[in-house]
Amino acid sequence: MHFKLGKISDFVTPFTITLFTLQFLLIIGFLGYNYYMESSSSCIECHGSKKKMEELGYPQFYVTLEEVRKQTGHKTIFCRDCHLGNGRTMNKDKAHKGLLKPIFVTDDAEPIERSHVYGKEENDMNKIEPKGENALFELLPKKKYYDDLLLHPKVRNILWHDRDSYSFNFDPAIAQKTCGKRGCHSEEVKQFKSTIMGRNVRQRTMHTWLEPYGPHNCGPSFADLPPAEVIKGAGFDFKNTEKIRKEINIPFTNEQAIAKQRLCNICHAGCLDCHYAPGREKGSHAFIKIPDSYSCMGRGRGNSQCHTGSGHSRRGETYIGGFYSIPQGRDSDIHFRNNIHCIECHPIGEKGMGDMQRKATCGDCHIEIEKAHESSIHKNLTCTACHVTEAGGYQITIWGKGYIGEKPNPFKKYSLYYGIQKPLILMKDQRGIWFPAKIFPHSVGNIKNDVAASGIKFRWQNSDTRDMYAIIGTFNNLPSGNKHLLWLQIEEVSHPFGKARNCKSCHKGKQISVSTWNYEDMQGAKPFKGGYKIIADEHGLRVKDFWHSEIKVLPGFELSDFASWIYLKDKWFVNGDFSIKVNEKKYKKYEKIYKEKIKQIEFLQKNAKNDKYSKQLKEKKAIIIHNPDKDLNSCK
Repeated sequence: MHFKLGKISDFVTPFTITLFTLQFLLIIGFLGYNYYMESSSSCIECHGSKKKMEELGYPQFYVTLEEVRKQTGHKTIFCRDCHLGNGRTMNKDKAHKGLLKPIFVTDDAEPIERSHVYGKEENDMNKIEPKGENALFELLPKKKYYDDLLLHPKVRNILWHDRDSYSFNFDPAIAQKTCGKRGCHSEEVKQFKSTIMGRNVRQRTMHTWLEPYGPHNCGPSFADLPPAEVIKGAGFDFKNTEKIRKEINIPFTNEQAIAKQRLCNICHAGCLDCHYAPGREKGSHAFIKIPDSYSCMGRGRGNSQCHTGSGHSRRGETYIGGFYSIPQGRDSDIHFRNNIHCIECHPIGEKGMGDMQRKATCGDCHIEIEKAHESSIHKNLTCTACHVTEAGGYQITIWGKGYIGEKPNPFKKYSLYYGIQKPLILMKDQRGIWFPAKIFPHSVGNIKNDVAASGIKFRWQNSDTRDMYAIIGTFNNLPSGNKHLLWLQIEEVSHPFGKARNCKSCHKGKQISVSTWNYEDMQGAKPFKGGYKIIADEHGLRVKDFWHSEIKVLPGFELSDFASWIYLKDKWFVNGDFSIKVNEKKYKKYEKIYKEKIKQIEFLQKNAKNDKYSKQLKEKKAIIIHNPDKDLNSCK
């Protein structure tokens, strides 16, 4: 059959008309069905009826569409845009099938249905709004015991619904269907999936206890997905699990690896961790466009969400202070007290949403002081070297046999040696710049082969982070858990900024920091207290003079599980020269110059006749403090 050009009418037959009509109806039907199923009409009809929600026994879930739009700030949003589910059926089970909702996590690192946490009679508790006086835990589920409001015994964490409910990872597929759907925040979700935060690169790069950059306080990536340029999914991968098995001399199952990995995944953020902000006044659907410092610190969900884990616990920092610190009650950062939030100093980088910049530049605000510092005798010190003087959080971390909930695990993390070390030891970074570091002992048991001492190593040689570690080696002959791998974790500390340390704390050659702590873990032993000293001088870096109160070991545990350091008190030593060299003649010269100039300024301040001149003198004083060589008359 030969094809021949002709008029369109030549092809118009009853068959082609019927075929075209069917195709048209099919396309229209498909699009219409999708549009029909996008509806949230049954959600609104049910949850928007106060009477119906009371009849069902869930009055706390009554909310109107108008209230949701007001709280979220999204003026055209519908229920299914965020929660999915089926908005066209009045059958509860069908409507809630595939519904996205908060994930409640138990001590076993297992998800638990909300209906198993609260009964219908507890409707006043079963609502996601802040409760209780302790701000750090205000969004965690509570339970009433007589007149007291306590943390719910069944729930360890609460995660928002852009997570995979099995692995607890941020799930890019869920984000794409909700936040990233067409007409919403598709570009922002695309950006986030390529950032270090979204891809969780650093944690996913830690393959084993030793590779690729040494043992870490957080442990290896037990069963996580491998790092990727763009995050594509959520779930588990057991390549690292198999590598870890080869390093140890006891069994480690996939199930145990999953339990550990889930606890790791809880800490790492998704879209809602930054932007969902339920509050007493704003309601349980409240959002914020620009994350504030409370978002960065997990917004009242305990010590293992977002930067409460890495900041409060591991680095020992605090920014907000008060409840948001370990131990609680520490002073807040001076910048927070002046209403400056994290994102103002750590803005978004080139990759967009989620590409938060680790490095903050003080000179963006303190221009003249930064200039003075750059040309001063202290130009090889970071601002934090003087202005950050202590670190809280973990003071010791031991990985040993224990339980995740009620399930045995060879890698229980005994890290709740909560305390303070001060003044902080100053260390040199990759470029020879001094910065304050938290230095604390670590151990993991049941390592198969001998591991040699490493000396000081930077985890990321070419990165903005100054974090280091020093492997001490492996040690035998403990009552159990042999061999034990020891290392010092050396973490840069950047908060809280406050009043500077005094000059003599550095200019005496030998650096000495004192750590005191309380053991607060529920496993291993009853609470006890202790401490140690960190010494850095020309003879090396060492942790010594350990002490502790009486230790009452709990049934089923051994000291080697949670306190192996007791048998290894004399092992924590790193060769090298860690002293701050002191030229006494030069020190006395600058001390004299400094005191004379400060005395002059304070005399002028005392006799200042107007506020403008007082302010100028205050600025001059700040410049002289940071560079005594500056001429008083030339200070701007």
